[in-house]
Amino acid sequence: MTDAGFRIGEACTLRWSNVDFDNGVIYVYRPKVSNDDFIPMTKRLQLTLQNRRKTIDGEYVFLGRCEGHKSVKKNCALTAAFRRTGLTDISPHCLRKTFATRLLSRGAAITDVQHLLGHASVKTTERTYAAFIRNERYKQSIELLDQPNQPMAKCVT
Repeated sequence: MTDAGFRIGEACTLRWSNVDFDNGVIYVYRPKVSNDDFIPMTKRLQLTLQNRRKTIDGEYVFLGRCEGHKSVKKNCALTAAFRRTGLTDISPHCLRKTFATRLLSRGAAITDVQHLLGHASVKTTERTYAAFIRNERYKQSIELLDQPNQPMAKCVT
């Protein structure tokens, strides 16, 4: 989820038929905003999913106990994985936020992040990540002071 920005429900119901390895995209239906969308895959995500595909035989990328998809409400496997790594105060939504902040810190346009997250309005993205965006802008401004001073104009005598 840190390379795709899915909502937990989108990840749990992801089908292999929606993963297009040839074009490097994942097609997703976003029930929260009622639209079909696509997410380009990072190389790391594509490799991870290709490896997973070799070991998973079923319709869904994340299988539940009874051959269907993972339960959205009670995702014990993900919670247990967090616990095994010592992360007790993390949720699947934190991974989605990590996806967004990684993009923003690397200079992605807010409208691109909006699209990738599946927000209906850019205002939602701006409101959610306003503090992060402001802090990044402040850091970039301060970094200007670390650059060598370059004269703005030459004096001609």
